[in-house]
Amino acid sequence: MTTDQTHAPETNDDEALHHGDSLHQWVVGESFQHASVQPDFTTASQLRDRLRHRPPDQDNPLRIRPGLGVDDTEWSDLTSELLKAYGTAVLPEGRPPTAVPRHSVLKHSRDNVLIGDAHVEGDAFQAQLAVVNDTEMLRDHTADQQHVPGMLLIEASIQLVTWAVSEIWLPPAGHPPYYAVMHASAFEFSRFVFPLPTLLTGTFTRTGPAEDDKIPLSAEVRVRQAGQDCSRVSIDLHAFRPALVFAIEDGQARRTLLRAAPAA
Repeated sequence: MTTDQTHAPETNDDEALHHGDSLHQWVVGESFQHASVQPDFTTASQLRDRLRHRPPDQDNPLRIRPGLGVDDTEWSDLTSELLKAYGTAVLPEGRPPTAVPRHSVLKHSRDNVLIGDAHVEGDAFQAQLAVVNDTEMLRDHTADQQHVPGMLLIEASIQLVTWAVSEIWLPPAGHPPYYAVMHASAFEFSRFVFPLPTLLTGTFTRTGPAEDDKIPLSAEVRVRQAGQDCSRVSIDLHAFRPALVFAIEDGQARRTLLRAAPAA
């Protein structure tokens, strides 16, 4: 999915640079290699190749920061390798976000967790976009563009809401966490999101009285990058006690099977 870019093209002085000449580089995953058309983006493999052919200057060190598509392990391996090879001629800055536990966003594979460094404050919550190179939504996406796919931003927003429900509404002792179940959503895009640090912020609003087993809510998540809003996702949901939602699901499955049964 791509976004509808309605603004005039933006230009800046970086367009005059030859690729790889910048002394500040964002290291992005190989899945974002098309972004390296911009002189300040590089993949780890491109960076290694560049430094082999033109070692960094100790007097003008190369500063590198992790962009999207780079996880903690890859960043640690890369920075250790460059420190050993070039010393302080390469200066790593920052680190990738630490992904939330996969079970908290209902994922079997940790590679498909898209949020990290998450926290709540009252009914508000936020996280950093945490995209590893091998996440399924990049591996199976065919649009060869510089930007983050829109479907990935929607999934990240849903993961943030799922995570926040279990963090904000705590169940009685001995009971499993509340379970977020959506029943409506809407989303809009105003700007492309690139493989740079990206903040997701969200709020909950109660939309009705809480019952013993469910809480009616609406949520709004905004995706921001470089100080600008890029997309917004609105979700209507219930925070369910798992036993209730599973009972509803089971009952609907049985009724659907009866309706689908061939006539005698």
